Amino acid sequence: MPRWTTQDVPEDQQFGYWREVLCEAFITLDPRRTRSRDVPGFAGDVTANMISEVNVTSLIHEAHLVRRGPAEIRKRPLEYYFVNMQIQGEVLAMQRGRQVLIRPNEFYIVDSTEPYDLDYRSKPETYSFRIPKAMLDPLLVDASQLTATRVSRVTPMGRLAIEFLQSMLRQPEAIPATASDSVANMITEMVALSLGGNPRARELARVRGSARAVLLNSILRFVDTNLLDPRLSVEAVCRRFGISPRYLHKVFEAAALSFGDEVRTRRLQFCASELSRAPDRPISAIALSSGFSDISHFNHCFRAHFGVSPREYRRAARSGPLQIGAPVPEKRGPADQVGG
Repeated sequence: MPRWTTQDVPEDQQFGYWREVLCEAFITLDPRRTRSRDVPGFAGDVTANMISEVNVTSLIHEAHLVRRGPAEIRKRPLEYYFVNMQIQGEVLAMQRGRQVLIRPNEFYIVDSTEPYDLDYRSKPETYSFRIPKAMLDPLLVDASQLTATRVSRVTPMGRLAIEFLQSMLRQPEAIPATASDSVANMITEMVALSLGGNPRARELARVRGSARAVLLNSILRFVDTNLLDPRLSVEAVCRRFGISPRYLHKVFEAAALSFGDEVRTRRLQFCASELSRAPDRPISAIALSSGFSDISHFNHCFRAHFGVSPREYRRAARSGPLQIGAPVPEKRGPADQVGG
């Protein structure tokens, strides 16, 4: 994974080095200082990772202005869209006579074949996705009307796209090479759908199941974050993602477990971990703090999943490495039963 940083460059050369970094990691650009030239130094850091044809980068740097004008376009007339998401700080993006102020957890696109200005403010952190125009254009209704416009969490598709794109930067090296083409297509389709997408984008997402797969992953992350909350339910998830219970059940049809079984299994695994980690903590306290509201129901579920009671599981954990065998698979149950 290539990485560039100004940290080890002499202060009086740091901004010049930053210019070279942007041109190498992205495309020919003209960065300009927005603070006095009398103040030396410039802090900037970029990491990049190619996922098939999509270049995925993370940037942390000081406030400055980035321009791509006619001279830069002539020098390197490559045809890309840059999908730029703010994680921290703000940026004023300008293209085609439009300008939009982008704040954290929002993104926009710019077209590399036309001039644009990016005015980065405070100390921003940005996730950037360089997508070939040939991949994204066929999925958009009118790309000329979409540059320098905001995509946020206000819409369900915007929320899904943002969460998916952020997940790509958390562990890009974990994506196997055999899956890189599929992931690149998912990135492109989710961006297109968040921008309104044309019928082809919607059909591709339906056939490939990309939007549904992204939604499933987002729901599972939400479950992990709220696993110990007894209020975690079908209704809570549907409110969070703006979907109906029927569609939630449909999303989990492609998963190994129903929604209710998934939540129950993850809670049981957490309880098992706690039984080993905190041998003196009452079993009932572990169950109740893990989202189960009925102890007898918890005991029944635990034995059905692990093949032993919670007490036997703890006893085995105390005597050394557990030798109780693999968890017992549960049958799929109604998706609206969480198991509390």
